Amino acid sequence: MNAPISNNGDFDPLRAPGSNLKSASAESPFTAGKFVNASIDNTAFFKARPKGDSDADTLLKRGTSMKVISVSGSYVKVELDSGEVGFVPSVMLEDPSTTVELVTAVPGEFQVYPPLPTGDIGEPLPIIDPAGLPPEGAIPTVIDPNALVAETPVPTVTPSTDTFPAPVVPQEVPKEESMPLPPNGEE
Repeated sequence: MNAPISNNGDFDPLRAPGSNLKSASAESPFTAGKFVNASIDNTAFFKARPKGDSDADTLLKRGTSMKVISVSGSYVKVELDSGEVGFVPSVMLEDPSTTVELVTAVPGEFQVYPPLPTGDIGEPLPIIDPAGLPPEGAIPTVIDPNALVAETPVPTVTPSTDTFPAPVVPQEVPKEESMPLPPNGEE
């Protein structure tokens, strides 16, 4: 995900894990009879196909095995190992037979976040002082509360000799006497 997302519409963040090679309009990677696993903790399991914003009947743990019965839109009808039948959102399922390419760590290497720019893209990194001091204007990484603080003199404030006129208070206007309204809106 370090590259920009292309505009050809082949990326769908709601697609099930492991199905990123197919377009969003392609058929589901899950077929009847296939065994799948819950891809995350608290995978929603519904006893009946949910409508609207229904609450899940059960929350499954990651890795819970289930057998696909059928695919219905964005839900997969499954049978748990316990024999219970219900619906699970397809984005919460993964095919255990798909392999995920693991990144192996090489001794002595560290991952830098964000990753360093490659090639001539991005701004160059600041020059590091050989003495180990941070670049000019940088916020220190550790702030020592016991460190001596360079005292800056407080500027003196001179009181103003200007005078300000008192605000004008408007005089009260006599109120006109009003007549009561006739009953039932008659005039």
